[in-house]
Amino acid sequence: MRLRILALFTLYFCRSVLFAQITVSNPSKSDFSETLAILASDSMQGRKANQRGGILAGDYVASKMNSYKLKPYNQAQDYFQVFTIEEHTVKKTSLQIKKRNYKTISLSPEKDFEVIPTTNSIQKKQAEVVFASYGLELSKENYDDYKNIDVKNKIVAVLSGFPSDQDSTSSTYKKLKKIFPEENDLEETKLKTAISKGAIALIIIETGENFKPQNKENEVFHSLENTITTSIPVFRISKKTAENLFSKSDIPLKNNLASTSLKNVKINFSIQLKHETSYVGNILGLIAGKDTTKTIIVGAHYDHLGIKNDSIYNGADDNASGTSGMLALAKKWSESNIKPEYNILFAAWTAEEMGLLGSQYFVRNLNDQNILLCINMDMISRSAPEDKTHRILSIGTQKETEYLKKIAQESNEKLQNPFALDLWETNGHSGSDYASFTAKGIPVMTFFSGFHEDYHTPRDTYSKVDLDKVKDVLFIVNASILKFIENQH
Repeated sequence: MRLRILALFTLYFCRSVLFAQITVSNPSKSDFSETLAILASDSMQGRKANQRGGILAGDYVASKMNSYKLKPYNQAQDYFQVFTIEEHTVKKTSLQIKKRNYKTISLSPEKDFEVIPTTNSIQKKQAEVVFASYGLELSKENYDDYKNIDVKNKIVAVLSGFPSDQDSTSSTYKKLKKIFPEENDLEETKLKTAISKGAIALIIIETGENFKPQNKENEVFHSLENTITTSIPVFRISKKTAENLFSKSDIPLKNNLASTSLKNVKINFSIQLKHETSYVGNILGLIAGKDTTKTIIVGAHYDHLGIKNDSIYNGADDNASGTSGMLALAKKWSESNIKPEYNILFAAWTAEEMGLLGSQYFVRNLNDQNILLCINMDMISRSAPEDKTHRILSIGTQKETEYLKKIAQESNEKLQNPFALDLWETNGHSGSDYASFTAKGIPVMTFFSGFHEDYHTPRDTYSKVDLDKVKDVLFIVNASILKFIENQH
């Protein structure tokens, strides 16, 4: 009996030692700095997914994966997962307001409104208008702008922002800002809510004084080929335009924001689109694990905005930083010569800036593959203006995966100079590629170091990145992967 107990103890001890010895060196600045600089260089032309810069960047990322001896994913011949996307270009659009006893007022797309179209042209439609305050329905917060109003088959007009969004000291602001940390999360929530209520179009009244509609006659909307969409068009008008179109009793823009049906107002709209198809590709490199039926993904999108008005949008932080970090981790895991317990898939997603299209395509074609965890890195080299010490790091996980928060905290504590962590829940948010995986119930950890004034401008250049911050973020990512694997046993 003693021998049996001793044998079991020895076996357990050896197994523990074995897992304890599994370690992979953390990337140094030299492992990613050159890659980041190249991806953010003018030669990459802003890396727009379906333009020459996107092709150049994709070839470069694939060459790095090859140099690190990664295997092509899913028995493919190369690292590219190629698919088609559709561009829906607005060729002609109209928006007319008709008030009882008044003549019809036609708005100009050059001066009065912007439009985000659906994937299909829309012939001229006329519908009644309902004002729904901020267009939010938040049951947990006991807040509902749609209470007692019917918007089915009608057009919904809502204000931009959220209640008390101009008072950052108020409790309402703090509560809602935590729910909607990013503007695109807030707007997408308004759109989804309007769709769920049966609206046929959404008008967003921009309450900010600086909003000026751009000429959107050539606005482009992107989608995966043959996508069936339930989206509706979104028209954006200025506060000044709204004040000229609607009476104060129709849409109160200052104080009383009660939702109401505008019985004396009808709107006509139409959208004519031109459709074009193009090829794009995710780049996927694999380190095969002992158990090839299970996979951990380390991903980042490599596309950006391309060239606009002769200016190159280099996208150093967004997201050459995440892509170079992903490749640096691939390099270290490959050099370790360790066969991990599970597959580790290093993924460079395309067309994130067009609506998470690359990661969506990947998820749609997963078949029966078991994804244990998806790590996402999007903008990990800069800091928000309020982060004076440059030591704030946001890590998003689902509400249901509390253990991943613990892994993040434990990994952060190993740093010589730990970050001040902003641990948030991704539920209901869709700001980056992590959302494609959460929609399928796949656990995620998404890393983000803060919005800055150069976001989505030509000023997001390599000269402004914080290489030390990238290095420490990659330390946490690497430690989290190792801890996650360890916890699975």
